[in-house]
Amino acid sequence: MNKKINGSSQAITRSLLKKKGIRVRQFIPGRLRVQVASCRQDNQKASWMQKIMNRQVGVIRADVRAPSGSVIILFNQGKTDFDSLIQAVLVQVTHPVSFLHDDPADSQACMDCLCDAHDNAFFSIKARRVTWISSVMIFALVRKWIFGLALAQNPLSFLGAAAIAGTLPLIKEAVKDTAEKKKVTVKPFLAAGSVATILMGEAFSAIQILWIYNVAELTEDYVAQRSRKAIRNILEVAPANAYVMREGMEVETAVADIRPDDVVAAHTGEKIPVDGTILDGDALVDESSINGRSEAVFKDIGDKVYAGTIISQGTLFIRTVKTGQDTYLARIMSMVEDSLANKAPAEQKADELAARLLKIGLAATAATFALTLDPLRALTVMLVMSCPCATVLAASSAVTAALANAAKNSILIKGGLYLETVGKTDVYCFDKTGTLTQNLPQIMTIVGRTPSISEDTILSLAATAESHNQHPMARAILAEAEKRNLSVQPHAICEFKAGRGVSCNIGCEEVVLVGNRQFMEENEVDLRWFDKKAAAQRQLGRTVIFVSRNVSATGMMGIANPIRPEAVTVLNDLKADGIKTIHLVTGDNKEVARTMMDIFPFDDCRAPLLPEEKAARVAELQKKHRVVMVGDGVNDALALAQADIGVAIGAGGAEVALEAADIALADANLEGLIKVRNLSHQAMKIIDQNHYFAISTDLGGAALGMLGLLSPVMAGMIHIFHTAGILINSSRLLSWDPPCKPMGGSAKGSAQQNKINTETAGPSERKENQDQDQYELCR
Repeated sequence: MNKKINGSSQAITRSLLKKKGIRVRQFIPGRLRVQVASCRQDNQKASWMQKIMNRQVGVIRADVRAPSGSVIILFNQGKTDFDSLIQAVLVQVTHPVSFLHDDPADSQACMDCLCDAHDNAFFSIKARRVTWISSVMIFALVRKWIFGLALAQNPLSFLGAAAIAGTLPLIKEAVKDTAEKKKVTVKPFLAAGSVATILMGEAFSAIQILWIYNVAELTEDYVAQRSRKAIRNILEVAPANAYVMREGMEVETAVADIRPDDVVAAHTGEKIPVDGTILDGDALVDESSINGRSEAVFKDIGDKVYAGTIISQGTLFIRTVKTGQDTYLARIMSMVEDSLANKAPAEQKADELAARLLKIGLAATAATFALTLDPLRALTVMLVMSCPCATVLAASSAVTAALANAAKNSILIKGGLYLETVGKTDVYCFDKTGTLTQNLPQIMTIVGRTPSISEDTILSLAATAESHNQHPMARAILAEAEKRNLSVQPHAICEFKAGRGVSCNIGCEEVVLVGNRQFMEENEVDLRWFDKKAAAQRQLGRTVIFVSRNVSATGMMGIANPIRPEAVTVLNDLKADGIKTIHLVTGDNKEVARTMMDIFPFDDCRAPLLPEEKAARVAELQKKHRVVMVGDGVNDALALAQADIGVAIGAGGAEVALEAADIALADANLEGLIKVRNLSHQAMKIIDQNHYFAISTDLGGAALGMLGLLSPVMAGMIHIFHTAGILINSSRLLSWDPPCKPMGGSAKGSAQQNKINTETAGPSERKENQDQDQYELCR
């Protein structure tokens, strides 16, 4: 027999708590933590539980974490105790509206929560409804066809009572929809048809109407849930527990209890539970959940890591920056799930079309009855025309499936509106750094003052001086030295000059300087030998770094952010897909931007631009075009928000850019721009097919019904047939693989495409550029 917890007089046993989904995880004086299954992954119930527990006498503060369902309570031991708090939690789990009498607003909020909170609950209710209606139909068919017995179908018979029981929920839903949406939907007419059929002594026909309607609703919910489940599976965030360092020891802790600045230990094979910065250790990290890349990435001290990524090999000690719902991946998941409520224009048009069909159906039903005086014919026409579910589903099901497909391909779209619009845009604007180029710079060339000075000698000196520097240029030098297996020499003194360079002493005699021209001139290093070579490197858009030993110029390095390998092909593919013009808007200098004009098929370039000037350029283009802005950093956020479609590149980009954008390419692969356009084109194609199928079957079925060639049961079957057909057609988008090339044809080669761009660029566009005195042009 289970013992009472703490000897409580309320007879709360461990078995009772377990049965109700409540587990006591921790209890110390003044602090209680329990885990409530019903609050897990349910923000509304978690928020309500937190509000209720904060009202309890003696509670200082209550905090409920939806991801794990943890309820953490800090309390005054003089005013309350363990038993009272456990009793309050149990009461809320068992009777969640018991404390609502004093706050009508809260009562309504909780009732909304209980009524609308969980799709699974609705799906379960509809599944049970379909099951029992199907059972009644099978009973009637067996009685009539197998045993040859008559069926009593009047309102007082068994079938009549079953039909009335099935109609009541439909009537309730019809009244609720009419009151809340302030417009007439299909449900009142289905309910009226069912009632009329029962009163006419055709209860079995009413059962068939109810079965057809509920199966259609269940099928629609199944497709929507499948899409949402696909998104959640793709963006599964963090483990339930993790190891946190407490007084030098690893202590297993619920992820919900981890706070910023806690140090988390993650080992080989474990999932990282938080967003943070590496304090100690190094490891190969599988970041496929963040950026879709198959190969693991090496992470070292100072690097950022994200929740949901996996340690492939090694151990990391991570200082927590963000946890729970604040982590990058959790926020992305929330954005994508919220996007399902953001209707595309095609969905809104479908709603309008369905409303028109409903009005046409009412007129056709009335006309049929007036001309034939046959209630069965009128009922048949009404069943066909007053069920525009398929017309509405034509767009919504396709958009939902397309959003799930995008998430599977590491493309996060914040709503159907953006999915549809991105396929209709005709102008693209690109930032340079981090968008067309990779984030980490690389050494492109190394030149010695004389042929006898090798590249390795210059690089080894530079790596020794930069070995403790975290600047991106320094990291590029160290990465190249490691790649060449060069050793870093020990040094005694190291002095950094921000924005200029670094000096260090090697041994007692050797002084090494690494930095820009200004730094070298300050230290009286003669650079005349490198003037022409340095100018050539700058013409290529590279940053020039000089290396000297004992005040004697030794070598020079050209460093640049390498162009993304797919970038040139993608821009040419955009041209092939019908994009009119492509623009470069960058904050970099005009020399660097000019080199980009030689590489990419840009029609126009503006540099250097401040963030507000980027947004102004986008706004200028929007006067005549639909504009897509592609960027990754803080300086792109204004332009991303201004554009018709803002596309953020990569998980490592600035969060403000992610928030401002409408689409995010989580894997930082520009091929996603082509994929998302192809997905938009394919979704619109599927929607057009669905509309044609829905309208043709509606109108054809109504015509047959008016002529008396269709029974009410066959009318219902037509409704099931075209609804199922549309859902099946839309479901094809879930498994469709968007190609990386334009679907309308193949892209030209980059050289040929650049020639075409030069020939077709309009002189009016160039003259407009020349008239913009506030900008430095790149041509």
